[in-house]
Amino acid sequence: MARARRSCSTRSCAAATLPPGFAVAQAAASGRSLRSKRGRAVAHAWPALALQLGAGFRERFDAVARETDMPASGDPLEDGRLFARSPACDVRLGDDARAELLLAPALRGRGLFVRAAWLRRPTPRLLVVMRLPGLGPRRLVVALRRGRAG
Repeated sequence: MARARRSCSTRSCAAATLPPGFAVAQAAASGRSLRSKRGRAVAHAWPALALQLGAGFRERFDAVARETDMPASGDPLEDGRLFARSPACDVRLGDDARAELLLAPALRGRGLFVRAAWLRRPTPRLLVVMRLPGLGPRRLVVALRRGRAG
């Protein structure tokens, strides 16, 4: 029974998948409410991504949440990373959202981690994010200037 509740809390519930005694309308309302709560947590953990998608964030996230379970850890950073890489988030990410996507794994986990991304606005720059054992997460931004040929 608890497993059915957990499954219906994130995925859409069909009447055929509910055990006896579950009210379909109440299960659907509960699922919507919990997917909405999950979406708010992701928007809080990934503000640039939510801002870039604007009003479409809620609908896009709900579509993904209907089809996927919440990560076992319950971590909104992980949930947002999975959402950002899903087909439902089919937009070209802006620099702020790309930086968030790069920073998230550096904040979690252990061991050596190094990633880099070219950012375009307001000026071209290289963002390098790393996690070094004993030092934790670090970032380096290298501004690139466009030179003029003589």
